[in-house]
Amino acid sequence: MKSRIKTYNSEDFRNEYFNASPELEKLFEKSVEDFFCLRIEDVSERVLKPILPSREESHTIIFVTEGSYKTKIGFKEYTVKPNQIVIYQAGAVFSTEHIHNKVNGFTCHFHPDILIGKFGNHTLLTDFEFLNVGNHPLINVKKGSKPAILNLLERLCSEFKSDGRPNPTIVHSYLYTLLAELQQLVGKNSLVDQSASFQITSQFRKLAYQNVKKNLKVSDFAKMMNISPNHLNKSVKDITSKSASEINDEIKLIEIKFLLYQSGLSISEIAFEMGYLDASYFTRFFRKRTNHSPTEFRKMIEKS
Repeated sequence: MKSRIKTYNSEDFRNEYFNASPELEKLFEKSVEDFFCLRIEDVSERVLKPILPSREESHTIIFVTEGSYKTKIGFKEYTVKPNQIVIYQAGAVFSTEHIHNKVNGFTCHFHPDILIGKFGNHTLLTDFEFLNVGNHPLINVKKGSKPAILNLLERLCSEFKSDGRPNPTIVHSYLYTLLAELQQLVGKNSLVDQSASFQITSQFRKLAYQNVKKNLKVSDFAKMMNISPNHLNKSVKDITSKSASEINDEIKLIEIKFLLYQSGLSISEIAFEMGYLDASYFTRFFRKRTNHSPTEFRKMIEKS
């Protein structure tokens, strides 16, 4: 049976669920694929209909300061109240049945690639586990942390609304700081699902990051974890709705994009660095998952 859950990019999601207006068109046309940060009250009246179960390719962080609303992420329903942050992780299934116009706060939306840019630090990405599908998406904002988080969201909102395209350096710096603040609130062990499948998935992710340049297969990771490949795949799919191979490929892509952004290595050198002896196979791997060759992707970076 074909899945009814649709995966959207940012532009398709906006066209599906938001009423067009000159104001929103002007805002979103600047960087609809990469980033936006707006006040909830500026966009809530433009929502056309309840959001059916969907996935997005980007992360969305919503900080509620007044009012409340209900949303479902995966199979669990959450009531988001004042001084709480809900995170719709890229790839997570979410829905909202009732649209509330009396909710105030901020919504910050960004593609994972924005964290990779030329100032990115891929070792820090592994610290932000709350961005991984399967982790608890609701964060309570403590009184002492609220001013800093509001200030960061105000600054991101101001940068998005400024004339011209948002400055990627400013966006990247404030976004990383925001995520670091949220990581402090989450802590290492609180607000996460500690099921067996979650623990296996978390261990698998860490091993995939640690061995990202060895071009390992799922069976290699299963052997390292002393479980069968089928058990590993089932556990990862239970948590992320993706296969272990898909998650491994995503982690490889992050590393490849870092090298394309931040190193002067040639494409052949990057292929070798990532454990690919055949540069043409490496290029096919990258194109299949991004619709661009590594060379085309690097040119896009240079133009941005």
